[in-house]
Amino acid sequence: MGKHSRRKSGYLPKVAVGAAPVALLFAAPAAALASPAELTLPLDHREDSTFGRDVSTSGQDDSSVVRETLTATRHDFLAKEVAGAVLTTDLAESAITRREERQTETSAASRETEALTRNGRHTLRLGAVRAVTANYQRLGQGDSRTLSLSPIAGGTERRTGLGEGTTHGVWLADGVDVLSQNAEQLDTGLHGSFAGDLQGALSANRSSGQAVDLGSLGAVGTTSEQHATGQIAGVLDLDQEHELGGQLGPAWGWTKTTQSVGPDGPAGSIRGDLGVDHVVHAEGGTTTVRGTLDRSGSLSVLDRPVLGF
Repeated sequence: MGKHSRRKSGYLPKVAVGAAPVALLFAAPAAALASPAELTLPLDHREDSTFGRDVSTSGQDDSSVVRETLTATRHDFLAKEVAGAVLTTDLAESAITRREERQTETSAASRETEALTRNGRHTLRLGAVRAVTANYQRLGQGDSRTLSLSPIAGGTERRTGLGEGTTHGVWLADGVDVLSQNAEQLDTGLHGSFAGDLQGALSANRSSGQAVDLGSLGAVGTTSEQHATGQIAGVLDLDQEHELGGQLGPAWGWTKTTQSVGPDGPAGSIRGDLGVDHVVHAEGGTTTVRGTLDRSGSLSVLDRPVLGF
């Protein structure tokens, strides 16, 4: 197995870009070399905003549907060159509301969702060196209601979600990169009906990834993810996953662990892959599900199998 091309997706997490602390390191010397006039002018500043409203209606036989969408956006861009360094700030914000109503002779239903989002990106470029930091925030909510007269029934549902994330990256000379990403998401909701049933749920997610690319020398990266979901009925699911991998010249290594707890009990696994190109290669794994243990592994030397189970 040729290992120079075996850099797996787990080795380098697919992260976006950003690096505020490093940007400050570059910005401080640049500001010290600039005169007061250079710090103020010239500036490239662009700002625009939009507002839109769209309403549509449709009907067939004894039914009618009304849809309405309200959209407001704002975009602010600022760029400045200081002593050869170019600094840019790009900010985008939006608010969207959607409503829908359906009616017939014996039933009615309505649905409404709202979402607020904000995205920011800051970039510093000095020659071939580039540092970027980006972040986003999102807040959303929605509710729906139904009513039927024949037979008499109805229900309501409410959902709320909150998410945020940051990404950082530094690009140096000779293909050397440092990347990082973190994201969190929280969702909750309630559902009730005329029959007296009430159901609720809470879901939380967190993920992160870091990677260092050393160009032709190799790379190393790690990812992590946690997830939890619970319900009023008492059902709880917990999951987490961690992955670490790297490559340095002809040598590589990779390991991944997973753990989960659900209605069927705990489960987990660990897998690993380690080797040197055309010299030695070892891989193996262990999985447990409801107390049952399953193992596998293999070893090869000079591209020839030596051990396997």
